[in-house]
Amino acid sequence: MRTPLAAITLGFTLLMGATSVSAIPLYRGLTTPSQTPKDQGWTYLFTPFPTAPSVTATTRGTILDSGATKNYAGYFLTSPSPVDRNTGYALSFGVQINSESHNSDNRAGFSIILVSNPLAGESQPYAIELGFWENSIWAQNVGFTRGENVSLNTQGAVKNYVLYIKDNQYKLYMQGSTTPILEGPLRQYTGFEPPAGFPNPYTTPNLIFMGDDTTSATANITLSRVYASPVTQSP
Repeated sequence: MRTPLAAITLGFTLLMGATSVSAIPLYRGLTTPSQTPKDQGWTYLFTPFPTAPSVTATTRGTILDSGATKNYAGYFLTSPSPVDRNTGYALSFGVQINSESHNSDNRAGFSIILVSNPLAGESQPYAIELGFWENSIWAQNVGFTRGENVSLNTQGAVKNYVLYIKDNQYKLYMQGSTTPILEGPLRQYTGFEPPAGFPNPYTTPNLIFMGDDTTSATANITLSRVYASPVTQSP
């Protein structure tokens, strides 16, 4: 299959450490240091069971520790531009998994969820959830089992990624590469019941979530930056 021009554009802009003209800053933990995503417009929600989650703003970004395994903790944001999978959409972010533990092979202490704008006739928007372990990144299947995965050391330093969606597919790139390290289909995640006071991320259009969304894992992570890029180039 021929590589879309949009993917090539990503390779020479976001993936190479530059920010494209159309990129929208969602969290600037380096250029605007000592602020959390909440300080820059995100909604932070957590459960307070001991050991409770903690957030620390540093000059390198935000350190989120989700505390005891039974806690939820994370950041929610409605994308300022529609997550339109017809034209394409890219989410660029920098994250380091300082530590992570889980008591199920189907759960991760840090996850990213990107939910698209629903198309006509769809009962629920399509989305992708990626789970981060210390040694791998993997996609969450419908039914919440571990899907496609890639072995990768996510510790040691902040790594920059681009999550690109187009049509019914996602591709995850690392900085400096135009070849995806992980790819597969978008999903409609059904059957999830959020805890009281939390939105259902899988049914909320144009939603971005970053954090711990399970009571079967925990993580300590550093989030340095998040940008969004609507991709308008034609293949």
